[in-house]
Amino acid sequence: MQRRKFVIGMGALASGAAAMVGTGAFTSVTAARDIDVAVADDASAYLRLKGTDSHYVTDDGDGGTLALDLSGDNATPSGGSGVNPNAVTEFGSLFEVANQGTQPVTVEVTKSGQHPGAVAFEDGNGDELADGIELDVGESADISLVVDTTDDAIDVDEQLVDSVVFHAVDT
Repeated sequence: MQRRKFVIGMGALASGAAAMVGTGAFTSVTAARDIDVAVADDASAYLRLKGTDSHYVTDDGDGGTLALDLSGDNATPSGGSGVNPNAVTEFGSLFEVANQGTQPVTVEVTKSGQHPGAVAFEDGNGDELADGIELDVGESADISLVVDTTDDAIDVDEQLVDSVVFHAVDT
């Protein structure tokens, strides 16, 4: 009888130990998978950026990328070649941003350069894209540009920003 208790006890101990250790456990996996990503021009992308017929909106000539040129190199037909010093200059409705994706997004913009704070992108309500604007699927917003050169640290012919990045984050 003692032998049976011993055998049953050993069986219970073995099954309990197996349950504690578990089987098939792992701490790390590396698995290669295929992914298809298509790069589309700005007008066909999930976040569409489509310029108006403004003189300041150009195509960089490399796949339909929207570009804004307010530099002295882009003189207007009447002779203008930049924004005024010590002034606030507004450029209304330069381009449209549209959500062509599958879910609502918040669109934000970040800028880099010597004076990124001097350049602001705003929607039709005057809300700045740095604060984020929400776009439902299929919704769009006209975007304007405000350039503020009233800071004494801004010199004539100085480049204010080097790059602008639009971010669309699902909401």
